[in-house]
Amino acid sequence: MKIQSKQLTKNLNLTNNEVEILDLLVDSQNMFYDYSKERVISFMHDTDFHLVLFRPEKNKKNFQMYTVKNFCENETDVVILRNIFDKQLQADIDNYMMRTARGRAESMFHMIDTFRALFHQPKVAEDFELANFGTVKARDYHRV
Repeated sequence: MKIQSKQLTKNLNLTNNEVEILDLLVDSQNMFYDYSKERVISFMHDTDFHLVLFRPEKNKKNFQMYTVKNFCENETDVVILRNIFDKQLQADIDNYMMRTARGRAESMFHMIDTFRALFHQPKVAEDFELANFGTVKARDYHRV
């Protein structure tokens, strides 16, 4: 499998680099050891929000990781991330996994103000409301 990383936006990245993903899962104490079922793992590392998708495939592991850099200041990218999963749901791709991933992105979006207070960061000028979820385009950001 070709290792690829894509910068989807200035602050939203996608990678399938297994070594990078596994290192971060271990460092953040989010590593799992049962590779027999699909998983969606979301966590923060420093000020970045990471969402890892794992799909077991015959004789190999299939990881993807989306990262929103400094998510408290880049909530537009959290909305785009949510819309990526919503678009895949509309295309009937991995319904359970995409619904779970979309829910994790939505939960993080709703907690941004809490994390801003925790990290002592001011509210950004481009603040979003829930109604704006559909207005930010996911384009065709799909699997690596």
